[in-house]
Amino acid sequence: MNIFCAQKPEGQHASQRAAIILLRGVTLAGVTAVFLWGYAATQFNGLRHPEAMDQAQVARNLARGDGFTTRFIRPLSIWRLTERSGARDAMLDRHPDISNPPAYPTLLGALFYIVGKGGLNYGDAAASDAKTSSVGWRSWVARGFLGLFRWPILWAALAAAWLLVVVQQAWFLRVPAATLPWHAAGILLCVVMLALSWMPATSFKVGPAIAFTVFGPDRFLIYALGLPLVLLNGLLVYLIGRRLFDRRAGTVAALLFVASETTCQFAISGLSTMLATTWVCLAALALVVAAEWREAGRNVRAAVALALTAAAMVGGAFLTEYAAGWLLLPTVILCWRWWGLLRGALVALGMALVFLAVTGPWLARNYAVSRSFLGLAPYSVMERTPAMPGNMLQRTLDPKTLRVTAAGMLRKATRNACQLCTDSPWLGGAGLSVAAFVAAICYRFRRPQANQLKWFVVCGAFLLFAAMCVVGVEPRPDGSFAQAGNLLVLVLPLMAVFAAAMIWVWLDALRSGEVFQRHAAIALLVVAAVLPTAARMAGSPAGQPPYPPYHPPALAQIAGGLEQQELMASDQPWAVAWYGDRRCVWLPYTIEQFYKVNDLHRHVAAMLLTPITLNARLLTEVMNGEWQPWSPVFGFMQFPNSFPLRTGRLFVGLDLTPVPWQLFEAMRIKDLAGGINMAFICDRKRWAD
Repeated sequence: MNIFCAQKPEGQHASQRAAIILLRGVTLAGVTAVFLWGYAATQFNGLRHPEAMDQAQVARNLARGDGFTTRFIRPLSIWRLTERSGARDAMLDRHPDISNPPAYPTLLGALFYIVGKGGLNYGDAAASDAKTSSVGWRSWVARGFLGLFRWPILWAALAAAWLLVVVQQAWFLRVPAATLPWHAAGILLCVVMLALSWMPATSFKVGPAIAFTVFGPDRFLIYALGLPLVLLNGLLVYLIGRRLFDRRAGTVAALLFVASETTCQFAISGLSTMLATTWVCLAALALVVAAEWREAGRNVRAAVALALTAAAMVGGAFLTEYAAGWLLLPTVILCWRWWGLLRGALVALGMALVFLAVTGPWLARNYAVSRSFLGLAPYSVMERTPAMPGNMLQRTLDPKTLRVTAAGMLRKATRNACQLCTDSPWLGGAGLSVAAFVAAICYRFRRPQANQLKWFVVCGAFLLFAAMCVVGVEPRPDGSFAQAGNLLVLVLPLMAVFAAAMIWVWLDALRSGEVFQRHAAIALLVVAAVLPTAARMAGSPAGQPPYPPYHPPALAQIAGGLEQQELMASDQPWAVAWYGDRRCVWLPYTIEQFYKVNDLHRHVAAMLLTPITLNARLLTEVMNGEWQPWSPVFGFMQFPNSFPLRTGRLFVGLDLTPVPWQLFEAMRIKDLAGGINMAFICDRKRWAD
């Protein structure tokens, strides 16, 4: 029974049932939140993905009012803006970001503004004065708006009033039990906004090395965004499983998804994967409800509206991960099949138009800036081919001299497919969901909607796997399942739904009348999914501290010697842009291209070399790999006589002891006994002192 009846005894029974469901749901959500918080507290020790740092610094620029600009400058972006767009210069002062989709940086920038409360560390006084005329009045209005309405009191009162009304309706009035998860989600949102409103202001200045544990905004990425998104995805998985099957399948699916170490690792990675997964879950839920309403023959217009909403959600996934836009194809085909040939074609056309309406403004912005609808994203197809190993293409200032063949791209796709099939990021609890989902592919469920959505998941996973093979994925840090560019995680929640349903099918086939035996079997399966995550929490963290190669205090101290308007070059510009808050160009592919950036675009005031290159393999990576043009520098610290930078410091040993150094003077061996970990070369001696 889904709603309370008018009779008093049945109404009381339904009210008690709804109250019990609400109590169980709140308890399970609380336990899950504590579990995720414990995992993050024991495992997170800093960002280690370049994409996470890159999008974080773009979000900070958005919160400051600088728009979609970046301080991580790629030589390929310089070439694109100057050669293809017809711009006079590369706009290095306000370099537009044409690499990242906008959804995740926008959400993160809004949260940065709320928590930063206006104090976003604009830099020196000159930069602050320059900002006053452009964004000062907007910051003043926003601060006045936040202070006028007393947001913490408002969110607290709203959450309390909402909870009181829901409890009153659950006990005394007729309220649909199916709406309780939505009430719980609304109350949870109010509580989260209350916590954000009362959270102390976040400083974007990195503290000294002695007091350094984890950069504060890094933790904010995890606790204020990563973990809540996992909880939201768990709620959506429950709703999808309940709609398709029953409450049992929804609960088990949510537990399988949230408790897997794959999900937990992505939650603490700082990547945009969990946000893209949220869009996919919302699209799937809209499709499930639309299928139910269409099958029942009621609310036909509402069913069509939900199909259009699903297309809009796929557009949101596209604006979070460009490759996720391929999910529009199975979404449109599924709805076309539902509504028939002619009417389905109209619905499919409407879905395509909604998708374009959602993504069109961003595509138009990219084209206006760079004459490319997707910015630099199409060039990722040519990266990591035999002719362009590593990140060589993004570090190239003149890609017209490079040639990529179809055979090379085919070899890249084949190599990526072999790596994805032999690698094991699906272990740690997610492997159980994948295995049961593979079994569910061969099983025919009673509900046609379940079978149709199952094939939607299969087709979506195939398209995403093909995109991963063509585009490629970033290397996984040691001991971590999180991987930038891993698109199969987007359909992992839907796999968990069918895995849970298949598990219950197996248990029902046993025809065991003992409820205890079934609950014991489900408990064992959940424990099998949770055990790798719990074992990791009890043991050492999934990854070592981010140094090497990332040491935020050292990066902030080195970057602090430069003025706001000056330009650095480095082999890890994403970390310099995020922790050092300075404009940094990725070290160009050749020394000649470095000279070209210095002479034609902007004077490079300093260069920072880190373990990314100084700790690379000499024969395979430096002498014959991506960094081969810089091999005399990285292998033997020998610079050309015409090099514009003359003085610097060497950071020796794991404690990064600074040693003064002149480029064309011999180095004392006794000063380098601990090994060169970082090298900072600049054009002014005061920066090296």
